[in-house]
Amino acid sequence: MQKKYAKKLYTSPIGTLSLVADDHYLFGIWVQEQSHFERGLAAEHLEEVASHPILDQVVSYLDAYFEGQVQDLSKLPLAPIGTAFERRVWTYLQSIPYGQTVTYGQIAQDLQVDSAQAIGGAVGRNPWSILVPCHRVLGTGNRLTGYASGVEKKAWLLGHEGANFQENIE
Repeated sequence: MQKKYAKKLYTSPIGTLSLVADDHYLFGIWVQEQSHFERGLAAEHLEEVASHPILDQVVSYLDAYFEGQVQDLSKLPLAPIGTAFERRVWTYLQSIPYGQTVTYGQIAQDLQVDSAQAIGGAVGRNPWSILVPCHRVLGTGNRLTGYASGVEKKAWLLGHEGANFQENIE
């Protein structure tokens, strides 16, 4: 028997978000139709729910985030997924403060990785949109660059947080 995952849809200013969890972990927050949408999860294993302990916490966080409030997310149980390299990058992303940004090159330097492109690949596969703030990663010169759900959504999130970035989209 295949494992079932709880799914809840959340309407946000950047579009509908799909929130997915099991009984123990949050598996993802994806913007509908983004790259890597619900990666690794088959539709037949997802069950839409009205309420779920983990997903209700995430909804509460997202409500506060979109109202401009910052919350401590350290207690949210993120699923132990991804490669060791991806997990290193995603852990780094969690350390970027609200309203602040960092470049792909800076992450590569800080993690002692030779390739900013490798960092970009891992950032792009982050399954916890907004919660693990991949939108706070910019290109050289703080330029707005790729985002799995579209650079216009990344620009909105950064603007919402009051972050400094260059809007010349590549």
